[in-house]
Amino acid sequence: MKAGVLESIGHLAVKEVPDPQLEKGTVILKVGACSICSTDLRIFHYGHARIQLPQILGHEIAGEVTEVGEGVRDHKIGDRVTVTPTVACGECHYCHKKLPHYCQRRKSFGYQLAGGYAEYLFVPSFAVAYGALNRFPDTLSFTEASLAEPLACCIRAQKSSQVGTGDMVAIIGGGPVGIMHARLAKTNGAGRVILIERDLGRLKGIPLDAIDDIIDSTRTDPSGIVAHLTEGRGADVVMVACSSAEAQVQALSIAGSGGRVNFFGGLPPGASSITIDSNIIHYKEVSIQGAHGSLPEDNRNAIDMIARGTVKVSDLISHTFPLDAIVEAFRLAESRHGMHVAICP
Repeated sequence: MKAGVLESIGHLAVKEVPDPQLEKGTVILKVGACSICSTDLRIFHYGHARIQLPQILGHEIAGEVTEVGEGVRDHKIGDRVTVTPTVACGECHYCHKKLPHYCQRRKSFGYQLAGGYAEYLFVPSFAVAYGALNRFPDTLSFTEASLAEPLACCIRAQKSSQVGTGDMVAIIGGGPVGIMHARLAKTNGAGRVILIERDLGRLKGIPLDAIDDIIDSTRTDPSGIVAHLTEGRGADVVMVACSSAEAQVQALSIAGSGGRVNFFGGLPPGASSITIDSNIIHYKEVSIQGAHGSLPEDNRNAIDMIARGTVKVSDLISHTFPLDAIVEAFRLAESRHGMHVAICP
């Protein structure tokens, strides 16, 4: 089969690789779509401690079951499924405490396991047993379903940050994940959603009905505008939905007393050290937390929200590419021209 293989840092190529072989308890998918995450772009440039190259990347995956191994009861040929990319071991300290998202021996598609930039995906037995595959209805396209993964991450982040009724929510970063966060926040009852973005051209043609205010951070100081919009209080929740150290520092100045700041976007190696005014945390009792990844239940909730139209994602896929054009697709995704980019093998 064909696959997009990261052979070394900065070198991505389409290659012929062996077809996956069915085993007891396993499932094989024909990949319908695998969307490009900003994490994949960081891995392309910097590698990752959990990835041994060469490796097939891609973790925002939707596909169709083509083969089912002996003993598999919950899936059948023809099922259309999304993939929860991170699989917990079930045996470590955190798994025993029912905190599988902190699993110390977790394995993830596109990291230790071959990912979705390929014609087919091998799902090992431990991932099948974990519940990594979740069915989605025929009413959804593969590209829409592939966005269940980033939406699931948003769901877990907002649950962790306790986004709720009446909250003033500021989102830094107006890319596809920032728009998802805005729409999800309104679904969760947010009273006001403020989007902070430095390239407003990205938002052209995107319905912004979930967003009450947009701040161009290249033209004005967001902290002053947020203070004005919230009658001097600041935001209850600040979601940093971009890979920017400057945005992480800025988030503290935007948060109000008792505010919750979530560093949702990771930073590249060597660029993750920031300097903050710790008195903001002390006197305003602001909390800072991170969020990455999701659980199977988050993925199921994301599929349900997308299928019911509670959180629309179809307009966030701006470009699709065949697998043979994956290098071009990565270039476009990195250029930030448009929204989400999907590979459709």
